[in-house]
Amino acid sequence: MSMGFQFQAVPALAAQLTADRALSFAALGSLAGAYLLPGVVAALGSGWLGQRLGDIRTALWGLGMMTLAGVCGWLAESFGAALLWRVVAGCGAVGLNVMLTKMAADWFQDRDDLPTAMGVLVSSWPAGIALAMVVVPPVALWMGLGVAMILPAVVAGAALGLLALVWRAPPSRGGTVRTGSAGWLTRRELALVLIAGGIWALYNTSLIAVIAWTPGLLQARGVDAIAAAAAVSLIGWLAILSVAAGGWLAARSPWRDLPALACFGLSIAGYLAIIASGAAAASPWAMAAMGLVFGPAAAVIMTLPVEASRPQVRALTMGLYLAVYYLFMGVGPPMLGALRDVTGSAAAPLHAGAAMLVGCLVLWAGFRGLQRRGPETALGS
Repeated sequence: MSMGFQFQAVPALAAQLTADRALSFAALGSLAGAYLLPGVVAALGSGWLGQRLGDIRTALWGLGMMTLAGVCGWLAESFGAALLWRVVAGCGAVGLNVMLTKMAADWFQDRDDLPTAMGVLVSSWPAGIALAMVVVPPVALWMGLGVAMILPAVVAGAALGLLALVWRAPPSRGGTVRTGSAGWLTRRELALVLIAGGIWALYNTSLIAVIAWTPGLLQARGVDAIAAAAAVSLIGWLAILSVAAGGWLAARSPWRDLPALACFGLSIAGYLAIIASGAAAASPWAMAAMGLVFGPAAAVIMTLPVEASRPQVRALTMGLYLAVYYLFMGVGPPMLGALRDVTGSAAAPLHAGAAMLVGCLVLWAGFRGLQRRGPETALGS
């Protein structure tokens, strides 16, 4: 949650920062984007570091970087310095994200409630964003901009202390140790991790497609801009709320994949319905339904990297898995915008979003097929 809170603190203070610090909206966008800009390199680096230092040490280092960079960014006297410390905080946050995913996987491996646990973990990012939107602006209004700007560092510092105090390694591991001797992923493991990362990346970029581009489609069909934005926001909120439900359903389903595959199919149908139904798609009920069917797949997708490799190389696995995600999240949204420009169609990004979910289904079949081949024959491992 501290990662989402720190990320969203800058957008949440947009009005105050532009008025009191004379920052342009482009500068604000740069500060926000810088937080996730180093995601690919930071994810790979933290996976490598976690493999050698141990997960809890690396996670605490990540929170320490978030805390220190938050304080230094608060003290920075120039935009360049603030931007630099924002990048440092983002590197720490990505490292924390990689390690927390790995640590949760270690605790819940081979348990029926693994999808539920991963769903709760995934929900912490949007929960932190939502909390920042609720807390930071009132703090800036009542206690001043300076207090609001230091608040993310305080939250990160509190999370650091809490994690150091309560974390215990799973009993089966007997403690958090260095695992550098475990070597590298086999070719089969590498292929499975890349496929799993591709599914997660396509799924999240597809969500961006429907949230970012549906308002424009509705406006092109005569819906008021404010009404269109309000309706589409329900997709995001309901998707957040329904993530944990996917884990709950998977734990009780006779086939764990069923909730994810059903969500892909229903979401594709939802995309096509939005494209075909014109202004009627702005109905709050229609948008809420889209969010409800989209969200549950996330919890099940997050179990795939756990299945992809041995526990001894899980830190590397999670680093590579999230590096694929950050890479695609960097290039996917601009590609959607370029598609809109080239085609001149407001519906084009939604067609692309539906195609990405089809891609998720294809990759899922490939993942399971490679698993069934076994380590002796798959990719020569």
